[in-house]
Amino acid sequence: MLSISIAFTRLLRTTCPSCNRFQSYATRKRFYRGTSVIQSDNKWEITLDHRRLKTPNGRTLAVDSEPLARAIAAEWDAQTEHIAQPTMHLTALCNTALDNPGKLTSHDIATYLLDYFSTDTLLFYSEDERELQVLQEKKWTPVLDWFEKRFNVKQEVATGLLPPPVTNDTRAVLARYLLSYNFTALSAMSFGVEALKSPILMLACVERHIEPKDAVLLARLEEEYQLMRWGRVPWAHELNQAELTSRVAASLLVIHSSVEKHSAKAKATAEEQSQ
Repeated sequence: MLSISIAFTRLLRTTCPSCNRFQSYATRKRFYRGTSVIQSDNKWEITLDHRRLKTPNGRTLAVDSEPLARAIAAEWDAQTEHIAQPTMHLTALCNTALDNPGKLTSHDIATYLLDYFSTDTLLFYSEDERELQVLQEKKWTPVLDWFEKRFNVKQEVATGLLPPPVTNDTRAVLARYLLSYNFTALSAMSFGVEALKSPILMLACVERHIEPKDAVLLARLEEEYQLMRWGRVPWAHELNQAELTSRVAASLLVIHSSVEKHSAKAKATAEEQSQ
């Protein structure tokens, strides 16, 4: 996973002039020369010129995973003259999980995600354009089939404008799955779902069934169909696609770091018990 931080650095150090639009959101210039990562009490912290990085509420930004900490450091290291905060998804995700400005619980986020399922993009096929509907059936049906098989559920698609029902059994299965993740991972999952407008696509990414870039293309299938018919602006749509992909990738890095940390702890405990 250490190579992920390198990939993030390359992505964030883009020379695309269109990305300069993010600088209008910057509230301060870069005030540090270098970044580093240190370990403290089984946590990993990020430093800016040897000063600990803090959350907006003043807490030390500490994470459980060294690769995640290094990826966050790469975000800060990739900043140039201004700190473009809208591009720093990993930092924002970890800040939100630590500060929890909404005072949410894991059950709150799980309930939100469960309610989102009935509006999932993949459950609404076009009724006006037959060609688009055929394309959606070709691209979306394999993912829906995977979802039903993976969670042993049956999920209807929408007919007309009414959202499809999500049965109590399906909600129960998904609730158990979602609540197996900690608060930080659930918060990141919510961020990815909102980017894709699809819990099913996000779960497929979490389970490593599809890649983030493929999930974004599936989420944007109708838009891509219209662009094929009417043309596209040379750079704008690609920039939007890259931005959505970076959001989903950041969410996955936080989620997988959380899962791998939990697995490592469980394995260590089992080994200790056998001694």
